[in-house]
Amino acid sequence: MLVVLAIVVCTHSNFAQGLKDATEMICGKQEGFEVFGFQEGDDFLIFSEKIKSSVFRYLEQSIEVVCIVDMFGATPFNSSAVALAETNCLLVSGVNLPLLLELVTQRGFVSDYKRLIESSLESARESLSITDISEMFKKGE
Repeated sequence: MLVVLAIVVCTHSNFAQGLKDATEMICGKQEGFEVFGFQEGDDFLIFSEKIKSSVFRYLEQSIEVVCIVDMFGATPFNSSAVALAETNCLLVSGVNLPLLLELVTQRGFVSDYKRLIESSLESARESLSITDISEMFKKGE
């Protein structure tokens, strides 16, 4: 598979790896999809350098990169922001499985990656819902 948009996911603990595992379970093995988990006791700057190294490997190959984190303003976000400071990459917060599925299934079919990311965010928002189970299984009245 020719990678045209690399996805770098940064989260607390092992959440990013779990998201990658779930994405690959549904969509198959993914190239250009890297994950980083900030663990308790990790050094902020070393974590940031790992992200930066990954991102620049893609940029040196003229591959666009989007970095997606779990929470705005938290350590994975801040480390990613420092790593991306010298780039034009987008940093997205609020990673979830529907967002990743949309990105990995559509990234090979578009050239406007900012628009893809925006539409993927909208799809992810639409996937959020509340289901009242007692109403769902209520017998016909």
